Amino acid sequence: MHLSYSTSRHKGRTYKSYCIAESFREGKKVRKRIIWPIGKLSDQQAEQIRLILKVVQSRDQIVTRLKDIVVQDTRAYLDIAVVNDLWDQWQLDEAFNYEVTDSTLPTYTVARILTINRCTDPCSHYSIPVWAKKTALEEVLNTDLSGLNDDKIYYELDKIHKNKVSIENYLFKRIYGSNPESFDFVNYDLTTTYFVGYKCSLSTFGRGKAECHGRRQILLGVLINDEGYPFKWDVFPGNTAEVKTLKRNINACKTRFGLGNRNVTLVFDRGIISDDNTALIEDAQMKYISALDRNQIPSCGVSLDPFKGLSIAEVTQDGFMPAGFKKYDDTLYFRDSGVIGGKRFIIGFNPVLFAEERRNREQKIKFFKIYLRNENNNLKEAQRDRKLDATKGRIVDELKRLKIRKYYESPVLEPITVYRRLKDGSVKSLKSFKVKIKMKHGVINTEKLLDGVCVFLTNHTEKQGRGFKVKPETIIKAYRDKTKIEDVFKNVKSFLKLRPFFVNTAMKRALSRAKCSATLIPIDSRSLAGESSCARMGPTVARRSAGTFPC
Repeated sequence: MHLSYSTSRHKGRTYKSYCIAESFREGKKVRKRIIWPIGKLSDQQAEQIRLILKVVQSRDQIVTRLKDIVVQDTRAYLDIAVVNDLWDQWQLDEAFNYEVTDSTLPTYTVARILTINRCTDPCSHYSIPVWAKKTALEEVLNTDLSGLNDDKIYYELDKIHKNKVSIENYLFKRIYGSNPESFDFVNYDLTTTYFVGYKCSLSTFGRGKAECHGRRQILLGVLINDEGYPFKWDVFPGNTAEVKTLKRNINACKTRFGLGNRNVTLVFDRGIISDDNTALIEDAQMKYISALDRNQIPSCGVSLDPFKGLSIAEVTQDGFMPAGFKKYDDTLYFRDSGVIGGKRFIIGFNPVLFAEERRNREQKIKFFKIYLRNENNNLKEAQRDRKLDATKGRIVDELKRLKIRKYYESPVLEPITVYRRLKDGSVKSLKSFKVKIKMKHGVINTEKLLDGVCVFLTNHTEKQGRGFKVKPETIIKAYRDKTKIEDVFKNVKSFLKLRPFFVNTAMKRALSRAKCSATLIPIDSRSLAGESSCARMGPTVARRSAGTFPC
């Protein structure tokens, strides 16, 4: 049977009349028999009928309703296949060339499995064999995974860690080979994470972020190129000073990666800049771009005169621009201050940040004045003797909480006597205080000069004509693009969680030689959707210690 139609014309228009027909043979001739005349159909209706007739005539196909279909088993496939394809595109198997296990599940295959798990459904290494059985991983890899168990994974993690340098070199060659210009600016930054537990040999107490205080920490350092691809990473003990972490990366860029022959510029954050580090970079014949901390700006030699006497009303007016400055975008004006002391400084001014910082300071000071007035009222109505140290400490703690301690001198507590009448009619004298505290107006005025101000510094001091060879806009853009490295850290921290880990005695013996370190295997997913920053640092594998492990 098939869907047939005949045409007719009426008043210049052509019409189709459909019918279901079948062919039959009469002698030596093939004729058509109409089984069911239908009439007029839309193109969509005609196609639906053709599909129905196709199903009806096939013994291998049946007609059913969607609600009658019951799913009995499901297994994840598409996301696993995508990550596996990305691994193949980057040919990451070739990144492993040191003591690779020769078996059905070699080191690079286990690394591939760990990567796919981290990108799709992160879980502990102990749970990965169970996860693999619930997915289409075996079919995607076309590999027998019967030998995949936790012992195999922990054994291969040691091998993966030993291939860290090999992986870094391979990724660098792949990225550099496709776009050497993307290494004109190399970003370097660090982040802190902490451990719960005490068995990690690298973790120690240090000066990290606020959420890390009082916990054992480690530092993660990453080098990325101008496109945001990570190609080198390090794990430092938690008490390592940030300024001391740059030396090995300078040496790696110059020697191992051969970037010393190019006009490479290292871009890094304020906390890493120091005279020793800038000297190391210049000795390596490399360039750098960084920025000054707020407290370093007054002594660097740039003029802050354009910001004297500025008010919020003036800055927020349409068309405002500091004298001698140029517009970079709607939130930044800049002026090249030239070379001072062998370094080139570019001063920037953000009017939005200026208004925010000025208002925040005024509100904090106003809030503290109200707090101090209420505190003095409470001291005048004291119900018991007040202690000098406790009262003074409470005032200082409030200043620290508001982060305005530097705006005030030490509080002065004048003793006063408070008289309180008791229930029996007698009068009792109590020791209390009146708090007086002076503002440091000079410090506040100095701070006001820095509202909305930032200073970029670089050793790009070469002249070209009447100006500099490297324009200030290029330097500002390079430093602002440093946010790409924050995307790397966000992806790492989104799944790298550390918690207490308890094992039995037999497993402790098996893990007694383990040292806590981490090997990050960067992979890019931008080929999925243009320049998406998703999963810039997707896969990560980490060796656990007897005390903690990532899950």
